[in-house]
Amino acid sequence: MLYRLCGNQDLSVLPGVADYAWLQLIAETGTDLGRHWRTEKAFTAWLGVAPGSRQSGKRRGNQRRGRNRAGRLFCVVARSVGRSADTALGGFYRRLKGRRGGLVANLALARKLAELYWRMMVHGIAYVEQGLKKYQEKVAETEQRLLRKLAKKYNMVVMPQAA
Repeated sequence: MLYRLCGNQDLSVLPGVADYAWLQLIAETGTDLGRHWRTEKAFTAWLGVAPGSRQSGKRRGNQRRGRNRAGRLFCVVARSVGRSADTALGGFYRRLKGRRGGLVANLALARKLAELYWRMMVHGIAYVEQGLKKYQEKVAETEQRLLRKLAKKYNMVVMPQAA
């Protein structure tokens, strides 16, 4: 039934979301997301999971006070995905939690899940889990590239350590 409601999209491939949660999301957002929200940024802003820093110097604008039910549901799902040990999204959560804290990491993962949901519903793009190991390799490669760039900037040489 869920498969038929979503225009033959298999929403169960996103990690951490049971069928009941998908039914709640569909009840809140509907199935034609592209008609209501032109971009995934607009969708995440409506959910209340988009980063919003209305700040100029020391003055801050009014912050949005709460999230709607769908946004809160994405936050609950993000919390359960963050606990998963072998997914790339779980690795993303733990990496961000170490740097910025649990609340920021939970909101960032909720936004990422909302974007994936929007892409699946509007464009039919399927989510493919890449795994924790591949995600960690990608992060290490990015860090090495940044280190080489900084070394070049300061006229230094990065030498790999002999194993």
